Order: sequence, then structure tokens, then C-alpha cells
Amino acid sequence: DPTGSADSTAAVQAAVDAASVNGGVVVLPAGTYRLDGVITVLASNVVLRGAGVGQTLLHFTSVGPSNVSHVAFGTGGGFGADHVLTEDGQRFSAEVRVTDATGLTVGMDVALGFIITPGFVADHGMTGVWQAFNGTWQPFYLRTITAVDTASTPHTVTLDVPLRDGMLTRDGASLRVHTGLLHEVGLEDVSISNVVTRAQAWSVTQVHAVGMDGVANGWVRNVHSYGATGGDHLQSGGILVKGSKRVTVANSIMAQAQHRGGGGNGYLFELRQSSEVLLVDNEARAGRHNFIQNWGFGTTGCVLLRCVSRDGRAFAADWDPIGLPGLSEFHHSLATANLMDGCTFDDGFNAGNRGTESTGAGHTAQENVFWNVRGSGVVRSLQYGHGYILGT
Repeated sequence: DPTGSADSTAAVQAAVDAASVNGGVVVLPAGTYRLDGVITVLASNVVLRGAGVGQTLLHFTSVGPSNVSHVAFGTGGGFGADHVLTEDGQRFSAEVRVTDATGLTVGMDVALGFIITPGFVADHGMTGVWQAFNGTWQPFYLRTITAVDTASTPHTVTLDVPLRDGMLTRDGASLRVHTGLLHEVGLEDVSISNVVTRAQAWSVTQVHAVGMDGVANGWVRNVHSYGATGGDHLQSGGILVKGSKRVTVANSIMAQAQHRGGGGNGYLFELRQSSEVLLVDNEARAGRHNFIQNWGFGTTGCVLLRCVSRDGRAFAADWDPIGLPGLSEFHHSLATANLMDGCTFDDGFNAGNRGTESTGAGHTAQENVFWNVRGSGVVRSLQYGHGYILGT
């Protein structure tokens, strides 16, 4: 129903499911579509395409629930068994050596990671600070196999992108097949809102308009938030990219989050444990942290190109009329080798040691580059090891 009168969730989801059989484009003509539920894409080669920003309007009406994306691509994928590294993985190398590469093939999606051991924590001076992921295997690099050599001993696996930092056998460094990824999925040429009442928005947490979780080669393009019922646009979050690689978010605007309190709210463009993601020509206004890397190790090789951040502000509660300045930032656990290029930060960007905040965020950043950024805000670069500010 393009008039916005009736709930169109079932009809849109049915079209998505039909396109999921062999791949296809779900075209949403000009109009307003009231969506009382969520739209979920669970197959590769599915694209949702509107008639254009301001022409196709998606109005999601449900309050949350918490930790939901109203347009959701993927469910996170999974990881196979360990292929243990026999030698330390070398920074800048595209090759790793494993005990047994049997079953690995060219084109396979893989993750390389290791256990957050007491030694790794101590190496970074984070004993007693990093806690949330201690003792668990964490995926640091999401890659694709380009060659496998099982004739040599040990076996050698070649990756499409080099490692950004070293990996130690001491920490149980290994390669795992990355299963369940969606390929070639996208959302484009729509306006989107999931605004509710302010009290309702503050009753739930981490509600995103769009989420890509376990996606390779995906995109969000020409997607703008809008005020479906007034000045606010979004319950909490805008666009989330999680556990994904080679995703592009382009020419999109996210603005006016209702819930900008603690607990992961008001993040308009958010990256989590993702590799080689490009955010280009996007604008974020009036979130808590407009552009943010969040929660977990392994955000590497990502680029913010010509992005604009304005009016970031954090609020203590829904009654808070003033709040405090909210900067874009690296938020958690050692984001590595990312680039902010030609961006404008009128509120600011923070890269540093956040200590015990946010369940032991600690050192949030290393070897990240601010290149020709500008604005009326502040850039704080207090990175672990090296960090670079050039032409700012």
C-alpha cells in the first residue's frame, strides 16, 4: 500500500522472499510504505531499490525491540574449525602458514584471529582493563583465499588483503572458514524512518534503521533518514555494518536520533568487527557518536571518505534538555589501520585510551590516519603505538 495507510510488511517481505529464490531486485515504487514489522534479507543477490530519496518512504512503526535492525541483511554468519598457524602471522603479509589447509579452496571466505590471552592484554598495558573478550577467540581480519599450497610443509594460504598487524602462535592464532555470509546485497534510493515517541525510544536500546551483519560485497546507497512524524528521524541507530567485509555505504544521510543515551544508542554510522568497509560522501547529524567503531576487536582497513559529522550530542536520560558534546570516535578494542580522508568533523573525533569505560574499552585505536580532515571540532589522536594526523 503506497499510501501509508495499511501495514505493508508482509507484502514487502513476500517480495524479498520471492527474490531470494534465484536472486533479484525488489522495486519499491514512489509512495509511503507503513511497515509495522521488520524486513529481513537472508539470501545473496537480493537488492531493495526505491524510486529515490524523498520518493520512496519507508516508515517503520514498531518500538524496537532492542538490538534490532528494521531492514536487516544477514544474521552474522559463523566460523568453522581452526586451521592453526604454525608460524606467527607477519604484519603486511598476505600469506599465512597453517598445519593443514586440506579443504580450503580459492574464493573461500575466511577469518583470521586469535585468543585474547593474558599475554596479549599485558603486551598492550591493558591488564585489568580489557575484560569483555578475554579468553575468547576473536576474528581480527576477514579475508578471501586467493591461493592454497598443500604441496609444501607447512601448508601456505594466500589472502586477498594483507594482515594489518601481526598474529602470534602464542595466542592460538588460526584461520577459520567464515560461513553463512551474504554476497551482493544492497539497499538503495529510499528514505527511511523508525521514529516513535521519545519515551518509547528510550524504553529500548540499540535499534538501527539498517543493518548488515555477515555480508560480503554489499552496499547501502542513497539512503536518507527523514522525519515521519516530526523533527526526529530515528529511534536510536542509523546504519550498522557488523562482521562484514567489502561493504560500501555511500551518499547517505542519517540524522536526529531520539535515544542518545548510554548503552550503545545514537550511533548513526556504526562499524563492528568489519574489514575493508568504505563510507563515502555520507553525512551524520544529531546523534550521540555520529561515526563510530564499536564493540570488539577487528575493525581494520576501513575508510571514511568525504564524510561530514555535525551536532553530535550525548544525553544522560530522556529528560536531559542540554546534554554534552558527543564526538565521533573509535569506541572499543583497538581498531587498526583505518583512514579518515577529507572528512569534516564539526563536533570532533576521538581516538584514544578510554580506560574502563564501556566495559573496559581501553586502547581503542592504533595506526589510524587522519588525512586532510577539517571542521570546527577537535581531533584527539592518543593512539596506542602509532597514529597519524596529516594536513588537518
